Amino acid sequence: MSPQRLLLLVGVPLGLLIALLAPAWTGYDEHTHFARAVDMAGGSLFSTHEEGLGTPVPASYSEDTLLVQQNWVDGNPAWTAALTGDLLGSSPDGRTVHVDLRPTNASPPVAYLPAAVGMLVPVAVDAPGVLALWAGRIVNLAAYLSLAVLAVRTASAFRWTLAALALLPMHLTLGATISPDALTTAALFLVVALWTRVRADEEIPLWLLVSGTLLLALAKPPYFLLLALLPVAGFRRRTPEGRLAARVGAGTLGLGLLVTLLNSSTKYQAVTSTMGYGDLALQPEVQRERLLGDLPGFVWASVETWFTELNHYVQDWFRNFGFFTSRLPAALPWLFLLLLVAALLRLDRKDFRGLRGPDRWLLGLGAAGMILVLFSSSYVYFTDHVAYDTIGQQMARYSAPLLVVMLLAGAPRRLVRTLDRLPEEMARLVLAAIPVLATASILLTWLVTGTADRY
Repeated sequence: MSPQRLLLLVGVPLGLLIALLAPAWTGYDEHTHFARAVDMAGGSLFSTHEEGLGTPVPASYSEDTLLVQQNWVDGNPAWTAALTGDLLGSSPDGRTVHVDLRPTNASPPVAYLPAAVGMLVPVAVDAPGVLALWAGRIVNLAAYLSLAVLAVRTASAFRWTLAALALLPMHLTLGATISPDALTTAALFLVVALWTRVRADEEIPLWLLVSGTLLLALAKPPYFLLLALLPVAGFRRRTPEGRLAARVGAGTLGLGLLVTLLNSSTKYQAVTSTMGYGDLALQPEVQRERLLGDLPGFVWASVETWFTELNHYVQDWFRNFGFFTSRLPAALPWLFLLLLVAALLRLDRKDFRGLRGPDRWLLGLGAAGMILVLFSSSYVYFTDHVAYDTIGQQMARYSAPLLVVMLLAGAPRRLVRTLDRLPEEMARLVLAAIPVLATASILLTWLVTGTADRY
C-alpha cells in the first residue's frame, strides 16, 4: 500500500463520517466560519460589515445554530434524527440577523474558498442551513485531501510522515468541517513536500512551485513563515533548480508578510476571547507594548506553557473534535503518539537517517520560532492578562500543523535500527488504526453517550 492510497482509503470514509455526522456547527469556531463562507457564497469575497451591526446572514441559519446548542445544553444527544428533521425543515425566509465576522478577518478569502464554493448552490436556492453546512464541509474535505495527496505524491522524502499527519484526527476534523485551518494545513504539507525536492536537487514544475507557495502565502497566517525553508535550502544547493525555488519561496514569503500586515487591524476581535475567560478587553497595542517590553519574560512563559500544557495538546490532537471531547482514556493519546512516531521511523527510515546537520537543526529552530510566534499572536489578540495565563488556550490546534516539522527535526533517530525488525505491514496498520480508533471513539461519544465536556 502506498502512502497516498493509505491517505485516501482512511481519509475519505472517516472524513465523510465526520462531515455528515458531526453535530452541526460544533466544529472549531464553526458557526463563525460558516457565516463567513455563507457571506462569500453570496458574492462578498471580503466580509461585509455594516457599521455597528456586523454582517447580515439569514436569520434561520443563526436560529438553527442556537437550536443545536440548546439541544446540547438540555442534555440530549448531540445528533438525533428528530433534531436533523427540524434543521432540514428550517429554510431562509427573508429575515436577516447581523453576525460579527471580524474574527474571520485574520484569514484571507483563499482559506474559505473551498467551503464557499460548496455552499454556492444551497445559498442561492435558500436551502436549509444544515444542507449548506454539509455541502461546505464535503467540498472543504475534498480540497484538503486532494492537496494532501498532492503533497505526498510530490515529496521525494518523508511521504509516509506527510500521509500519517494528514490523517491526524484533529487535522481530519478540520478538513471535514468549515475551517480555514484545513486548507492552511494542507498547503503547509505541500510546501514541506516542495522542500524535500529542493533538498534532493530534483526539478519542480514551475506551476506547482508557484501555486503551492502562493497557496500558503495566502492562507491563514502566520504559517506562511514556513516558506523560508525554500530560500534557505535553495541557496545552499546552488543549483539552477535550487535558486529558482529560493527566489519563488522568498517572493511568496514577502507576499505573505504583506498580506498579513494589510489584514491586521486593531478592530480584529478573537471569537474565543469570551469563551471561559469572561469578557476580555481588546487592546492589541497595549499587549504589543507588554510583549516587546518584557521579551525574556514572554519567552520563558511560552516555554513553560508549552511543557506544562503539552498533555492537553496531545489529548486534543487525538480526542478533541470542536466542542466535543471523546471519552478515550487519557493515556491512549500518548500511546497513539508513540506508536505513530515508531511506525514512521520504520517506514521513512532512510529519510530520517539522511536528515542530518544544518537541515535538521534549521527545522528545529524554525519549529521553535513558529511556536513562539503563535504564542505571541495568542497573547496579543486572545487575552488581556498580564500574567500570560491564557496564551495556550488555542495552542493544540495552532501547533498541530507544525508537527510535521517538529517530527522531522526531533524524532529519535537512534531508534531507527531497533525498529528495522518491525514488519512494514504492521507499521502501515498502525497508521491506519490510530485515526480509525480515535474517530470511532468520538462518534460513539456524540451519537450514543453524549458528553458534558466543552471545548
